[in-house]
Amino acid sequence: MPILKPDKEKEKSKLPRVLLIPPPELPVPAVQGGAVETLLTHLIRENEKQGRLALLCASVPDEAARRAAEGLQHTKMLYVARPHGHRRYWPMVFLERCVGIAAPYDPWYQKVQLSLALELPAPDVIVAEGGNLTQCSAISRMFGRKRCLAHLHGQTSGSPAMDTIYGGVLALSEFIRDDYLQGSSLDRRSAYILYNCIDTVRFRPAPPPMALRTRLGFAPKDFVVLFCGRLEPDKGIHKLMEALAKLPVPNIRLLIVGSPFFGRTQQSSFLRKLEQQAKALGDRVQFTGYIPNEDLPDYYRLADLVCVPTLVEEAAGLVAMEAMACGRPVLATRSGGMPEYLEGSQAVLVERGENIADQLAWSIRMLYEHPALCAEMGAAGVKRAQDFSIARYYDEFVRIVTEIAQNGGTP
Repeated sequence: MPILKPDKEKEKSKLPRVLLIPPPELPVPAVQGGAVETLLTHLIRENEKQGRLALLCASVPDEAARRAAEGLQHTKMLYVARPHGHRRYWPMVFLERCVGIAAPYDPWYQKVQLSLALELPAPDVIVAEGGNLTQCSAISRMFGRKRCLAHLHGQTSGSPAMDTIYGGVLALSEFIRDDYLQGSSLDRRSAYILYNCIDTVRFRPAPPPMALRTRLGFAPKDFVVLFCGRLEPDKGIHKLMEALAKLPVPNIRLLIVGSPFFGRTQQSSFLRKLEQQAKALGDRVQFTGYIPNEDLPDYYRLADLVCVPTLVEEAAGLVAMEAMACGRPVLATRSGGMPEYLEGSQAVLVERGENIADQLAWSIRMLYEHPALCAEMGAAGVKRAQDFSIARYYDEFVRIVTEIAQNGGTP
């Protein structure tokens, strides 16, 4: 009796079809960095392994991203260029006026909608991945709000306008969900918690890269405090430098990894202020500029302490998660969802406010003087970080969108 091979095309057509719409700033896959873009890249790559979803992903075009996306079996990339010239994309204006479809104001989203009109079958679930979430209003009208989820990658105000666009939200933490629901009439059952993930295979404990540490100008006796992230006021890097200035210990030094605009080379007035601030500290501060995500683990491992001095409500804090996974102790501000992610890691949390630099300085000095405590914190952080693996993130994402797809939309 012949063995019947399964019809792979039919199997594939039964998979939940999910559209991902990131902001039109950085490309996917995340060849230029970006927290949202990196999360989507993790999701896409895990789906290539497990194949439980049929993914569509919109993105601004980029040649490096196109090359990185070559060979994807379970994801179709929709590379949509940002239009030039007129603010309104005129074919959509025609649809808006003649058919009554409300078009968003950013023409890139209008071009995405036109691209989707040519896609068959239609997506079962549409996930707007941060950015200006109201820009997806026309796409929501096209497919129905019950199919649309707003992925809240930061503190986002719920509103009647958002409720007309989205039948549900994905929140990175309980803090983000509860904050959103204060202004929304959304049923709490449709406000899902989806904790962020990191690559726990890449970000894991390993011996410190002494050659890199030496190349960056650090001596074996130095206590290296690492800051990693975008160089902007909200991230609190200037307060961390103020804290360093309050510590009269020459071998407590600061390594600053990051740039104002991810992988782009533009300068900023804030960066120039930081550079002036660093001059007063002599060789105690080192800047690396942008470092690709795949190279970051060694920078965490060479550090003695990782500091996340955010001055605003932090939705999650990928840097803290990556640092924990590499076995580094974490010092952070008590902000947003950060305590949820750091729970059980023995991380030191300080309060935001006028005396934040004093609190940071005291905490750094305390940890510098207690290496055994740093080691305990590092071990606890590694254990906690396993809760944020890509596989766990993917399983939870699949569970949520499958439930929505099977029910024909959110409850």
